[in-house]
Amino acid sequence: MTTQATHQPAPPAELAARPVRFAIVGAGGMGATHAIGIKDDPNVEIAWMVDLDLPRAEQLAHKTGAKATSSMEDALADPAVDAVVIALPTSLHRNATEAAARAGKHVFCEKPIARNAEDGLAMVAACEQAGVTLMIGHVVRFFPEYQRIKEILDSGELGQIATVRALRTNPPVQERSPWFADVEKNGGVVLDLMVHDLDTLCWLLGGVERLFAQGLTYTEAQPRRDYAMASLRFRDGAIAHVESSWAHSTHRTSIEIAGQYGLIDFSSDNAASLTIERTVALSDKLDRPARVYSRPAVVSPQQRELRHFIDCLQSGEPVMIDGHAGVRAITLANSVLDSMRTGRPVFFNEDGSVAA
Repeated sequence: MTTQATHQPAPPAELAARPVRFAIVGAGGMGATHAIGIKDDPNVEIAWMVDLDLPRAEQLAHKTGAKATSSMEDALADPAVDAVVIALPTSLHRNATEAAARAGKHVFCEKPIARNAEDGLAMVAACEQAGVTLMIGHVVRFFPEYQRIKEILDSGELGQIATVRALRTNPPVQERSPWFADVEKNGGVVLDLMVHDLDTLCWLLGGVERLFAQGLTYTEAQPRRDYAMASLRFRDGAIAHVESSWAHSTHRTSIEIAGQYGLIDFSSDNAASLTIERTVALSDKLDRPARVYSRPAVVSPQQRELRHFIDCLQSGEPVMIDGHAGVRAITLANSVLDSMRTGRPVFFNEDGSVAA
């Protein structure tokens, strides 16, 4: 079915001459992060905050100068809106993206692109047919440390890459937002956390040939704690060990890359210029993490990725992480779940599809 936009998107030259007008759909954690991050950008105007929880939308609208609504249709019907940030549960990404495309709005969609590759491809097709840009929010690519790692690997300075270890942990988020634990709808820890590193490693190392995974996702522990580890063999010979957890006490990320001529090592424990630690009791009372890392003088990666999206809309250049990259990441993530469930490895064709 062809998706025809009811409103043609403004051309790059027009967007370059005025602020890009956004509707932010979803006023939860990531929606609020994006809204606060861009509200003072002179190249941006936040026109609408959308959430089924109208008081929550109104609270953010008050902070950003936007209008609030519980109806996404209201925001999409506004011809002044140029682009939509979709910050909804994963299972809702496809419907929201297709609706935005039909309305002629460019789409920045939080990762993962969708629950499965079929839905992701439908989103790509809807945006291509409507002539709107689709970008997926794989934010790790916008961390300066990972961008520097990419430069080093592309230069060949480390020679042949042998092994990679990547770690990403969080406290059990399903305790505050139970929808995260619904594996069938939203994919659990693999689609929320591990998908970050799956996308990043493909960006750094290229295509995957084989993977094998284990974890808690298909056990009785999963509704309370979730954990996954996967071993990936890349087509250039590198082996990566990837670990993701909703069973730790705090958020941490790290990556170690061993090459023919040296080693790269990054850890969020060492990167923060400011660390705040709270007792568990106070953390629970405030509904905030027990340990927070920050770099107050640094523009956040979330701001950098939306700035990139805006720059591309205004210049007409392609975005760094398009829908096809999102589909590649979700194909790998679902293969991790399949391997974990069956106890068998998964093999891939050269085009990234799962081998029969």
